[in-house]
Amino acid sequence: MPQHTRTMLLVGDLEARDVPYAAFNTLPIIPSDPAALDNARAIATLGATLGRRTDVFMDVGDSNSAEFNPNAPGYLVPLGTPGYNPVASGLAEYYPNLLGTLATFDAPVAGGLNSFYHRSIAAIPGARVDGVLPFISGEVSITDAGIALIMIGTNDNIAETSQTKLSSELLELVQILSSSGVVPVLSTIPDTHYQGGIHEPGVAIVNQTIANLAQEYNIPLWNAWASLTGLPNNGIQADGLHVTVSPNGGGNFTPADLQYGQNVRNLEALEILNWYQTQVLGAPPAVAPFSSWTPLQSGEAVYAVGRGEGQTPAVSVYDSATGKEIDQFLPFAANFTGGVRVTVADVNGDGIPDIIVAAGPGGGPEVAVFSGANGSELASFFAFDPNFRNGISSVSAADLEGDGKADIVVGAAAGGGPVVAVFHGGDFSLAERFYAYNPSFRGGVEVATGMFAGIGSAIVTVPGTGGGPQVELFTYGSMTPATSFYAGTPTDQGGLAVAAADLAGTGSDQVIVGAVSGQPVYHVYDPLTGSDLGNFLAGPTTNLGGVRLGVLRGAGGTPDELLVGNGSGDDVSVLGFTGMSGTPIQLNPNDPTNAYGVYVG
Repeated sequence: MPQHTRTMLLVGDLEARDVPYAAFNTLPIIPSDPAALDNARAIATLGATLGRRTDVFMDVGDSNSAEFNPNAPGYLVPLGTPGYNPVASGLAEYYPNLLGTLATFDAPVAGGLNSFYHRSIAAIPGARVDGVLPFISGEVSITDAGIALIMIGTNDNIAETSQTKLSSELLELVQILSSSGVVPVLSTIPDTHYQGGIHEPGVAIVNQTIANLAQEYNIPLWNAWASLTGLPNNGIQADGLHVTVSPNGGGNFTPADLQYGQNVRNLEALEILNWYQTQVLGAPPAVAPFSSWTPLQSGEAVYAVGRGEGQTPAVSVYDSATGKEIDQFLPFAANFTGGVRVTVADVNGDGIPDIIVAAGPGGGPEVAVFSGANGSELASFFAFDPNFRNGISSVSAADLEGDGKADIVVGAAAGGGPVVAVFHGGDFSLAERFYAYNPSFRGGVEVATGMFAGIGSAIVTVPGTGGGPQVELFTYGSMTPATSFYAGTPTDQGGLAVAAADLAGTGSDQVIVGAVSGQPVYHVYDPLTGSDLGNFLAGPTTNLGGVRLGVLRGAGGTPDELLVGNGSGDDVSVLGFTGMSGTPIQLNPNDPTNAYGVYVG
């Protein structure tokens, strides 16, 4: 008998950080953490769908980061000044690899200025974090930047802002940027000798707070302190507060010029932007498909996991009893990074589970079906207009017609209307297409399928981001909901994931709903009354990527198993929940070294 590899977890186990935070002074200057890179790739993929520019960056900070500040001159501006000469400055001689990056970000932004020369409304002399927060969204709108360079905290240190408050405000800042498709890069702050050095001990506290936040939430970290602290007077002017600049100007990079704080920061800013170009926007790590297909067996209990945004579009198939990865394949071109939505069902009536996948943003709204028997592609088609590039939000499959073949149901992703399309099992022809909500709503729609007492086979829908949490159940063949209820406060507009599962083994499904961002909590609802039957934690309370939901159907009247995958930015993990106890079982994959989102089904 194969060894059972599942691990039972307690809710308390989910709340603790697995490893201690690294001391900030041991961290590298340029981001190198693989999980932070995963998160940055996912944010950049969102940015592409929102029209963010990959040749523009934005600046966030206090007086040391404020362009044209006479107290701390030289940050970024010299690099964008008309007539800047990279040969005379030493950049071409000492750092020729950064010339392409300089040229890329010389692109015009607001008012025809480039990113270096543009005066950011979110870089404010004397500001603390709470002082720049109101300006972040405005600067995103002005610049359409794809990445943000953030150094702030010196004034919070002087004002003795508590660690809790500082961490909370920084988290809000990076969440605003991340949700806007802007890759946030947090920086540690320089030393300070201000007011006779009484604030020096606080620098380490602020920097550790910044580093802890970056490590906890997989945010790229620029450890500027590590390079500045080795400069004469720690790279700080005689005022004890502002960084130094070379007499030759902040855009010079000879060894003599790099004894000054702003010059070092400008060089490192170029290195960060180069990291963004080559690592974040570059091809994700290749994933090799298995060399041969292991045939799935009739009635075998398997589930599929698709990698999320920013990753190679790999799909893995796992045996639910052993946890073993049976098959791995690439359903789309290897350079597609929009994420793969997945579900498992028998679509051709041979009794063997098949793998249904759908493309996320960046590709057309493509659905592909792969035979569980031999891995061959049974079908590939566009669920919506091929010119719609935001893809498909979710895919589900169930035998809605009662002919022994699972029908495929998909919902349009954000940017499209709340359109649901159903395709016949077997020949994959279009069965029906309808709007689940007002056609003018552009947040997309998530879908699930289930069997409900008093309703029968039905399609379950919830709106995407920007819509209220209105759950609707449509009997197959009807475009009028059989029942409808709110999964939370009607004004909530954060977007939801949805599943239908018989967690009690009674033969009738419940509706499961979870937020696609924020803490990983899901709720179970009675589909007829809309009553909340319970809410459960599905990951560490510090996770903020929400949940991705799927179902592993039970056999012979046994309860179904709810599958919960992590959202972008959280450690890769799939948990299984059976019944209403809320006690999770750790499934595969389980990889704390990476932080890409996963789709399950």
